[in-house]
Amino acid sequence: MRFKNRAYETLQLLTFAFYPKTTLIACAVFSVFVITILGAVMAVMPKESTGYDIVFALTTGAVGSSIVSFVVELSSNYKHNRLAWHELQEYYSAVIHYEGHKQIMLRQTPHQRAEIKAHEEFVAAGGIEDILDYDKPKDIIQITWKLLPNFIPAFSSALRDKKEFLSNIEIDELKYILSEYGTIQSMIQQRILMSPMTYDALNHPDEDYLKSIYPSDVVKNMPDWVRKHLASNESQKACERYVEAILSDKFLLSDFMKNYDISQHGIDSYQSELDRLEEAEEKEPEEIDYDELDFSEPEDEETFRAQREEFDRQMELEERPFVSWCLSTCCQNISQSIDNLEKSMLNKPYYGMMIKYYQTLEKEPLDGIVASTSYEYEKKRLDKKLAKQKESASRE
Repeated sequence: MRFKNRAYETLQLLTFAFYPKTTLIACAVFSVFVITILGAVMAVMPKESTGYDIVFALTTGAVGSSIVSFVVELSSNYKHNRLAWHELQEYYSAVIHYEGHKQIMLRQTPHQRAEIKAHEEFVAAGGIEDILDYDKPKDIIQITWKLLPNFIPAFSSALRDKKEFLSNIEIDELKYILSEYGTIQSMIQQRILMSPMTYDALNHPDEDYLKSIYPSDVVKNMPDWVRKHLASNESQKACERYVEAILSDKFLLSDFMKNYDISQHGIDSYQSELDRLEEAEEKEPEEIDYDELDFSEPEDEETFRAQREEFDRQMELEERPFVSWCLSTCCQNISQSIDNLEKSMLNKPYYGMMIKYYQTLEKEPLDGIVASTSYEYEKKRLDKKLAKQKESASRE
């Protein structure tokens, strides 16, 4: 099996010479066209004539030139594609990592399906066991959201630094993924903007921080408005770094957005809520009572700050379904684009083989060694648990 895979990879490496096909086909068609015309001219000319010898020489030269140009093109393609294969390994690995973790989180690997089978038999026999959230299958949106910090840096680096090695399809898909990721960044940044952090960065920046950038005598002699402006700029930059830190750490990301339903359920529930509101609006349009609104200005900053925090809290609660829908939609679009990237990788040595392997895990039979062992182990554990449950039930 190992020799077969090795031979298959070697053949795939050789196919580098034949990609892209467009140039080779154009070269071959043009060569055949020229040689055909010269051959037709030779066919109608007397062999003893000088013109025949000239056309024969041209035909021979055309054939030789075609062979040389074809070989040169094959060599050039091989060098470029082999170099691209090495340069894009981080990007390819990120895609494989995503696909592998996706299958695990969908619980579609053979040993996971074997455990699920044992658990279904346990429940059918009357057993009771709560499945932890960690062990429950996740939908594709939840998976993409959780894995964002893992693959976005590699995708961004590939598009920024190694664009010449990417195909047009890959460039388009990566641009779309990063565009959707930009929307996610914007939504999270808005969540931060609704916190006191931004208010303090704009109105009460830490001016002492400037001493770590400028000499103390320079800071001391700055006009107050300049010092406050520079400190505010530094605080706003820190807010941006804070956003990036959250997005680059999957633990921080999941904890910061733990109150949002970023899943297929988040999309469905928001759409259902929209439909309900539209029906209610058609039946009885809501009228705003402006007399109940308070337009008075607060007496001091503390009151203003408290009112602002309360307003931001209410806005956050009110916008939570929309933000969940927006983030879920972005993750759904990103997952679809990654599927397209995987299709473009199927002809790559090793990486294409790994993609095919992960994609076919859900169809693998459960009679393998790993799946059988997992099933037997889980079956024994659950049988013991079932026996204890029945014993305790009989005592009661």
